Amino acid sequence: LSTLSPAGSGRGKDRGKSRKSIFGTAPARSSTPGEAATQSRAPGKGGAECLRLSWEEQQTSPVLNTPASLSAIIRTPKCYHISSVNENAAKRLCRRYSQKLIQHTVCQLLRTYPAATRIDSANPNPLPFWLHGVQLVALNYQTDDLPMQLNTALFEANGGCGYVLKPAVLWDRGCPLYQQFSPMERDLENMSPAVYSLTIVSGQNVCPGNSAGSPCIEVDVLGMPVDSCHFRTKPIHRNTLNPMWSEHFQFTVHFEEMCFLRIAVVENNSSQTTAQRTLPLKALKPGYRHVQLRTQHNESLEVSSLFIYSCRTEEGPTGGAITSSMLFSPEERRTAQQHRVTVHGAPGPEPFTVVCVTEQTTAKQLLDTIVASTGNPSEYFLCEEKLPLLKERSEVKRCAQHRHLAPEEEVIRLVESWHTEEGYVARICLKTREENFNEKNTVLEGEEEVTVGGRDGGSGGEEDMFFVQVHDVSPEQPHTVIKAPRYSTAQDIIQQTLSKAKYSYSILCNPNPSDYVLMEEVTKEAGSKKSSTAKPLQRVLLDHECVYQAQSRWRGAGKFILKLKEQVVREDKRKGISFASELKKLTSRSRSVSSGGGVSQSVTLCHDGPAHSKDERAACCVALTEIQE
Repeated sequence: LSTLSPAGSGRGKDRGKSRKSIFGTAPARSSTPGEAATQSRAPGKGGAECLRLSWEEQQTSPVLNTPASLSAIIRTPKCYHISSVNENAAKRLCRRYSQKLIQHTVCQLLRTYPAATRIDSANPNPLPFWLHGVQLVALNYQTDDLPMQLNTALFEANGGCGYVLKPAVLWDRGCPLYQQFSPMERDLENMSPAVYSLTIVSGQNVCPGNSAGSPCIEVDVLGMPVDSCHFRTKPIHRNTLNPMWSEHFQFTVHFEEMCFLRIAVVENNSSQTTAQRTLPLKALKPGYRHVQLRTQHNESLEVSSLFIYSCRTEEGPTGGAITSSMLFSPEERRTAQQHRVTVHGAPGPEPFTVVCVTEQTTAKQLLDTIVASTGNPSEYFLCEEKLPLLKERSEVKRCAQHRHLAPEEEVIRLVESWHTEEGYVARICLKTREENFNEKNTVLEGEEEVTVGGRDGGSGGEEDMFFVQVHDVSPEQPHTVIKAPRYSTAQDIIQQTLSKAKYSYSILCNPNPSDYVLMEEVTKEAGSKKSSTAKPLQRVLLDHECVYQAQSRWRGAGKFILKLKEQVVREDKRKGISFASELKKLTSRSRSVSSGGGVSQSVTLCHDGPAHSKDERAACCVALTEIQE
């Protein structure tokens, strides 16, 4: 290697002593470093005599007995100097001098070629050589094997022009791991890898020409030794037209720029690979995709494909670890990398907008980008909205927290600081100064009402408020959400609901809140087969009943429905008739029970049940009369 000193090349000196020149020339020690040795040839002599004289000089001259090594002749490596080494020698260099080999390939070209022992024209794996920066890896093109498939996948990224830029960690001084990267290491500390999820969903005609085969899928991740892994799905018996696997795999990758994914279809009975596809991991797009398969000779199979789902995530840095994408990327690329940020409440027809930003984009720059077309950016501001997550259904809903973003605050750092595990979800909202002023007034009014009512309003109004959703408000408004104090009664909620539904024609015809009732509909949690098929229970809330307490008693899915009292009366009449008939059936079965006992029992049922209206009581009286008869 050019990075080694001439003193360390004693092995090359011993080998050079036994060699004799057949062209009548011998290397001479030049006085100037970097000068090539001159040829010694006597004028007027023939070729045979010149060969004899040069051989005599080699035997007698003590200066020419120790020829200079390559490192002594080439003191300053040139870009056009190239060294060709055998694959076995290249493997030894990769194992013993991993980092020095990378430094050598920064300024010099290096070529490897298959060993002479490969009489079957097989190919070595080029991936370890590429990881060490070797520019030229010679392969036998007459053999279509895995190394040739990797070579095709590498140069397909730029249209097969034959030149691919090496990863930045192998040559860019701005990369954090420059001159510290060792591809052969298996223990990478202080580095958080990227996590890939791959799901093999199904296949289409995966074994051409064999409709009775039992295919399975082999997935190979090829990269550094720490990143390489192998997966295999279960075989699908005698179905190659549309096999369904739906198997999920997960793996971690540190060095993504030099990592490949190979998906092969293997016939389970004969262990023969019928189709394959090899592609760089960076070329794998997220989401659901159809991957077109190829033959072993890399010829496309137009009717053969695999339906897959892929997803890439980055583990959160733990214990001072840094994400691998940051360590393997140069500083210029990290600063120029585009990130997508969603901003809610932006002016326009959509409820949100997506903006491309960099790592250095501040909140002020983001605000100027969004409201540049409005004309007056001073009327808007950005805020961070955090909504707490409910761990249990019975837990009280809490209001969202808002915080103004400072103008110099970096947006990407803010988004990366959000963690769902901490019990909240967050987003960036764009608001106007007028909206902020109205929200403050609303909060102050709520606090004053709580204080005047004398219901625990001393600490703050936000903690004493809750959200309630009312369904079937009107045909124009199927449901609405109301923020009200916890002590609000059913009539209070009805009054706020009618005030929010002021644009509904049907509500304008009946503006009196006393004409409406609030019905509670609760579905019990499915604990058994009987409860899973049970109908939801409905109950009409009293006018002065606390809605917050009724909502907190739910042990399943529930909702409040706004109805007219006339509708409830009609429904109660139908329920009363059915209740009387059911009660008659129950009492007719127990003949041993006296009429008095039946009366007392029916009275108890009527008083314990949820009936509160006059029609329900009338239905109970009808049932008592039938029992007495």
